[in-house]
Amino acid sequence: MPRPRTFDLDTATDRAVRVFWQRGYAATTVRQLCAAMKIKPGSFYAAFGSKQRCFQRALERYASTQAVPREPSPDAIRRWFDSIVDPARTPSGCLLVDSAVEGPLLDRTSRKAVGAALASVELFFVRCLAGRGDAARDDAALVAAAVTAIHVMARAGAPPAAMRAVADRTLLAVGLTGPP
Repeated sequence: MPRPRTFDLDTATDRAVRVFWQRGYAATTVRQLCAAMKIKPGSFYAAFGSKQRCFQRALERYASTQAVPREPSPDAIRRWFDSIVDPARTPSGCLLVDSAVEGPLLDRTSRKAVGAALASVELFFVRCLAGRGDAARDDAALVAAAVTAIHVMARAGAPPAAMRAVADRTLLAVGLTGPP
């Protein structure tokens, strides 16, 4: 008979998010996850079943808590850029973008989950720019591409000023700021 769980599953999942976000899926071991969660391997497997399922749960948790703000508006895009270029942001980058880069190393279900989450981010940008008619989709695609690029730049150690320049140029290109 299995023993009752002695840890909070949401707290453990939050810790898994952090490990996957810092290290990536491929570089993360079950041992590292267990250490971060402060649980034993048996408890890990009883709760998650496998590293893949833990990762999928971590992706869901990340997408529901980190990825998309609640209220779509042009100002939400500005705030989004402000947050991702913040030099104090840790870990740097984005679990979804990092996972997309690792796509070939992920199982099919995880790849689909990453793709769906990234699509929901772009859809959020479309809703932020809804008053633009047909241009909303094109502008949202540009914003999503810039967000992705900034996250990759952050992971590569780009200086905050370089990331800010990409954000500012994107905001200018989609008409969310005046000329400098």
